[in-house]
Amino acid sequence: MVKHFLPKSLLGRSILIIVIPLILLQLVSAFVFYESHWQKVSLRLARSVVGDITAVIDLLAQNNTPEGREAVLDLASAHFALEARIIEGKVLTNNGAKKFEVGSVGSAESVLLTLMRESINKPFKIDSDKIDKHIVISIQLSEGVLEVVSNRKRIFSSTTYVFVLWMVGTAMILFGVATAFMRNQVRPIRRLAVAADDFGKGRDNPLFKPEGASEVRRAASAFISMRDRIQRQINQRTDMLSGVSHDLRTPLTRMKLELEMNFDQKAAQDLKNDITEMERMLEAYLAFARGEGDERPILTDLGAILRDVINSARRNGAAIDLHMEGLIKVSLKPQAFKRCFANFVCLQLS
Repeated sequence: MVKHFLPKSLLGRSILIIVIPLILLQLVSAFVFYESHWQKVSLRLARSVVGDITAVIDLLAQNNTPEGREAVLDLASAHFALEARIIEGKVLTNNGAKKFEVGSVGSAESVLLTLMRESINKPFKIDSDKIDKHIVISIQLSEGVLEVVSNRKRIFSSTTYVFVLWMVGTAMILFGVATAFMRNQVRPIRRLAVAADDFGKGRDNPLFKPEGASEVRRAASAFISMRDRIQRQINQRTDMLSGVSHDLRTPLTRMKLELEMNFDQKAAQDLKNDITEMERMLEAYLAFARGEGDERPILTDLGAILRDVINSARRNGAAIDLHMEGLIKVSLKPQAFKRCFANFVCLQLS
C-alpha cells in the first residue's frame, strides 16, 4: 500500500529521504522545547506575577487606611507594572465556591491559575477577554474586590514565536538546498538515459560525456565503451557484407550474360527473374547492414507479390493454387513482405 503513495522519480524519492528525517527532527525539537524551555519560562513568569499580587494583598492588609491603600496601589503601578484598584463593597458571586474563573484561558493563563490557587487563599477570577492584550485578575477582599490588570507579555514567553519561525525557516532553507543539490545529482542520470535511448534509436549523441558522482561517471563510461564496441561490431558486419555483396555480384553478372548468350530468351526468363530478385535482396541486405535499410511502407498491389512468390514455388515443383478476386492494394513494405511470405511458403513446403 505504501508503494502507491511513494514518488516514482529518483529525485522525489531522494528528497523524501531527506524530508522525513527533517520533519521528525523538527517534531522532536518542538516537543523538547515545549516540555523543557517553554513550560519552565511560563512557570517563572507566572510565579513572578503571582508573587507581585501576593505582595500587594499583604501590603493592603498592613495598610488598612484609605491613604495607605492608595500608597500601596501607587507602589504596585510604579514598581510591579500592575494597574490595581479596589472596588469597595463589591462581592464576587461564585455560588458558594471559594475560587472560580470566568472566560476562556489559554495554556499560559492555566499556569497562572494553578499558581493563584496555590498562593492566594481567597476567591478570585481570571478574565483574559475583558481588555485586549491584558489579563484582569479580580480578588475578593474584606473591604471589596481588588482588580489587578497585567500585561499578557508578563506571563507569555515571546520566544515561542521565535522558535517556531526559526524551525520553519531552517526547514524551508534545508529543503531548498536539498532539492537543488539532488537536482544536480539526478541530472547526469537523466542525460545517461537520454543518451542510451538515442543510441537505441540509431541517433548519435556526440555531446554526451561522463559527469556527476563517481558511480554515475563509471556507469556513463561503461555505456560509452559498450556503445563503441557495438559500433565497431556494426562496422565490421557492414564491411563483411559489403565484401560478400561484391563477391556475389560477379557470378550473378556472369550468369546473366550466359543466359543472354546461350539460352532461349523465353526459357531463360524465369531464371532472369530469379537473378534480378537475388540482386534486389542482396542490395536490401547491404542497405540494412549500412543502416539504410529503413524501407518505407507504400501502397502496393498485394496480388502481384503473392503471384510472384507462388510462381517461384511452382517452378520448384510445388502444387499451390491461388485464387484472388479484384485488385487488392495495401500499404506495406513490399520487399520485406515478399521475403516474409516467401519464407512462410518455403517453411510450409519443407
